[in-house]
Amino acid sequence: MTPLVWITGLTVAYRRAHDDVEDTALESVSLDVPAGQVTAVIGESGSGKSTLAHAVVRLLPHNGHIRSGRIELGGEDVLLRGDREFRALRGRHIGFVPQDPVASLNPTKTVGAQLKEAFSLARSPLSPQAVEERIHQDLLDVGFADPAALLARYPHELSGGMRQRVLVTIAFSQRPRLVIADEPTSALDVLVGKEVLTAIHAARVRHDTTVVLITHDLAVASRNAQHVVVMERGVVVETGPVEQVFAHPEHPYTRALLASSARVAQGRVLSIAEAHLRRAVQPVRETGQPVVELEAVSKRFGTARRGTLAVDGVSLTVPRGSTFALVGESGSGKTTTSRLVLGLERPDAGSVRVLGRSVPDLRRGELRDLRRRMQVVYQSPFESLNPRLSLRGIISEPLDAYRIGSRAERLARVDELLDLVRLPRSYRDRRPTELSGGQRQRVAIARALALRPELLVLDEPVSALDATVQARVLELLTELQRELDLTYFLITHDLAVVSDVAQRVAVMRAGRIVEHGTTSDVILTPHDDYTQALLAV
Repeated sequence: MTPLVWITGLTVAYRRAHDDVEDTALESVSLDVPAGQVTAVIGESGSGKSTLAHAVVRLLPHNGHIRSGRIELGGEDVLLRGDREFRALRGRHIGFVPQDPVASLNPTKTVGAQLKEAFSLARSPLSPQAVEERIHQDLLDVGFADPAALLARYPHELSGGMRQRVLVTIAFSQRPRLVIADEPTSALDVLVGKEVLTAIHAARVRHDTTVVLITHDLAVASRNAQHVVVMERGVVVETGPVEQVFAHPEHPYTRALLASSARVAQGRVLSIAEAHLRRAVQPVRETGQPVVELEAVSKRFGTARRGTLAVDGVSLTVPRGSTFALVGESGSGKTTTSRLVLGLERPDAGSVRVLGRSVPDLRRGELRDLRRRMQVVYQSPFESLNPRLSLRGIISEPLDAYRIGSRAERLARVDELLDLVRLPRSYRDRRPTELSGGQRQRVAIARALALRPELLVLDEPVSALDATVQARVLELLTELQRELDLTYFLITHDLAVVSDVAQRVAVMRAGRIVEHGTTSDVILTPHDDYTQALLAV
């Protein structure tokens, strides 16, 4: 295929905040992007794939700059253009779908205003009436049934998938030759992510656009791209057709990347059921009183007339020493259920018992004592750790709060916990910004284990991580469970993760449990249509 984009010897560096030292993010990267195809760029966090995307569209952060190289679009080296000249390319010839729709859309402007703004910034020759007609048709094309109603709404009134489809519409609005999509589904549930990818493909085919898809999800790359670029530490280590690279990887890093994914084998994407049969979860012996018991629990937010019934008659049991997974899309009620377990919300009806105690009946001091025995690991390791504290301060924070041990004993406990989560003790004086995403999540796990809890609530603990890092964190959690006799209450939208670690699963939709049972029963013989749709992704 004739390339649309030629990148030759591209080197990009970032200047550190407090000195003049520069860190190289891309080192002499050279690659071609075939015209009319989807090229996936894959690699772990820190591999340089997002830096590559931002360099092509000239949206590097203020401390980043291109040292050398060429980026040719249709034969022109666009790096020779000044910033003002390059703006004429952005939008009209190069579209961009960013990763985070919340940060990328202006919360003070309606969707309609922001869609029209894209035409204004690109200096579109279309008349106002033609712009409105194109916007209406483009919104229909990406799956919005009522574009007129959407145009008057603000971003906060839309779901994550709707916001991302608005960004897709903006990226394709000027009919660019090239669109770069930077992790467009990483913040979305699996079904919503599938809708967004469908929207991108529909627009690509309709407008004959070349797409570069940045992703850490190997299954997404395998299913949606014809060509693949593998990056490691700022260097391209392998390129070629997806089928060839995934079936016969040549570079050791590519082989390790593919080995970390339970969903890709011999160059094809396995179903979740196939992956489950290949890596069946070990059963646990259920003994003693259940750690979590919910019976006919309901929780409403707002009034009876205008409120939302977030949890509707939910009953579930979590055996000691097991991993129980609660699966559902955003808005299904799974996070509210976890907050009821943690005592952060009070149920309107039903009973919530944790470690033998009725949570809603506990007084403040009693609830504090119970929380010492149950801890939580949140979804984003980037947001859940205080960037101003060292790892020593972060991990010892629960010990300080409960006044456990002397200063020397707390420091010894920090070292013990760093050993437990497989981090060097020398890291104790580092800050979260000096760590990778997977290392930060290990710190979050260490902090959660500081008080020696019996129950961990894991709220999407690996959804923000790359495939290889995700596999390592899940492996660590499994090892810790065996070593410390922990019980896990796992919140997730991904049945592939459930397949790897859970013994029991409940599928939640619109506040109700629609299916539950052992993981094997639910994955191999699903009965509910919604469960079947989750498994088909």
